[in-house]
Amino acid sequence: MAYQAIGLGAVADDGTGDNLRDGADKVNDNFVELYTLLGNATALSSGISSTATVVTLTSPVITGPTISGVIGGTQTSATITTLTSTTINGLSSLAVGTLALAAGSITDSSGAIDFGNENLVTTGTFGAGTTTLGDLTVGTITSTGATIVLEGATDDAYETTLTVTDPTADRTITFPNITGTVVTTGDTNTVSGTMISPDTVAEANMADDAIGAAQLKTLVTLLIKNSSGTTLKTLYAAGA
Repeated sequence: MAYQAIGLGAVADDGTGDNLRDGADKVNDNFVELYTLLGNATALSSGISSTATVVTLTSPVITGPTISGVIGGTQTSATITTLTSTTINGLSSLAVGTLALAAGSITDSSGAIDFGNENLVTTGTFGAGTTTLGDLTVGTITSTGATIVLEGATDDAYETTLTVTDPTADRTITFPNITGTVVTTGDTNTVSGTMISPDTVAEANMADDAIGAAQLKTLVTLLIKNSSGTTLKTLYAAGA
C-alpha cells in the first residue's frame, strides 16, 4: 500500500480537507502497514532498535529475503545456520570461523583460490587434479599413479620422471640415513672406493673382462710369452 496523506484543506475549516473519519482511517491504514512490516500486524517486533544511522536486530531470523545492490559497513557478529542453493558473488574477502559445506564446492571464476599463509587440515581425503604447490609437508603418500614428475628449478621443457614398474607384491625401497648421490645403472664414474666395503667384491660378482688396466689405480703388468717372444697373455695386477 502506498502512504496515505491526510487532506488538511487550504486553510482551517474551509471544508476541503478530509473529515474526521476519513483522516482517522488513513492514519489507521498507515499504522497497520507499519505493524505488518515490522511486527505481526498487532505488535512491533521487540528485536528491532535504531539510531539515525544504525538499525539493530536482536537475535534476528531473516526469512526469504532478496537482497540486491551494495551492503556497506561491518557485520561484527552473526550466525548463518544454513544456506540452501545460494551463490555468494563479488566478495573480495570473507572472514569466518568454521565453514562447513554439507555438499558442494568452493570455486573461483579465475580458476585460482589463494588461501595465503594458512594451514589446511583435513581428516578426510584431499583430492586434486593438476596442482601447483610450494613447500608441502605430509605424512605417508599413497599414489594411484605410476610416476612423479619433477620440474626442477627451471620451468622449461625438461623434467625428471620417477616411475615404477607395476608391482606384483608389496615392495620397499629404503634410502639410508646418510647424505649422498643416488647411483643409477646409466651412471658412470660415480662409484668410489669408499662406497665399497673391504672384501665385499668376490670373483663371482665380476663379469669376465670387467676389470682391466683402466680400473686399477696403480698397475703391474705380467706378460706371458712363447719361446719366440710373442706375447700370449697379458695379466694385470694392482701395484703397491
